[in-house]
Parts: sequence; C-alpha cells; structure tokens
Amino acid sequence: MQSFTCLVKKDGNQYASLCIELDVASCGRTKKEAIQGIKNAIETYIDYMTSEHRQHDMLRPVPMDALKAFLFPEDDQHEQSVKAISLEFEYA
Repeated sequence: MQSFTCLVKKDGNQYASLCIELDVASCGRTKKEAIQGIKNAIETYIDYMTSEHRQHDMLRPVPMDALKAFLFPEDDQHEQSVKAISLEFEYA
C-alpha cells in the first residue's frame, strides 16, 4: 500500500488538487469533485507507469517553484485555505 499527500484548495470558482509525490493535478467544481479527480489521475498514472514497467520512475515530486505557485499564487491577494489529505493506493 502506497500513501500519497494531496493538497486541495479553492481556486476561483473551482477547486484544484495536487499530488505532491507524483506531480499529478486535477480540479473540480466542488472539493469532492477535485478529490475524486486527483484519485482518478493518480490511479491512471500508476496504471500507466506499472504497465510500462517503470515503477522505479514513478515518484517524481512536484518541483519547488510549482509547489510555491500552487500554495502562494502571485495574483491572489486573499488568504487561502489549503487542505492536505492522505490517499492510499495499492498496486502490483
């Protein structure tokens, strides 16, 4: 079982989600949709990397500048709320 850290935040009129360990992102109209979207994106990414026999290349953390842009967008003058969640996946 592998656990991944995902961040979810309100971004304009939608929610954005980002998996820190895999550099995979998604979005949705609601927080629930954004979380489901990141789950689907992670599963798709893991399935692809596994099918290509590239499990050893699977982890690719979000670059620091991209993480900072997600957490602290330059054009946002308002305080943001970011929720961190742990998602667990099992793969062969």
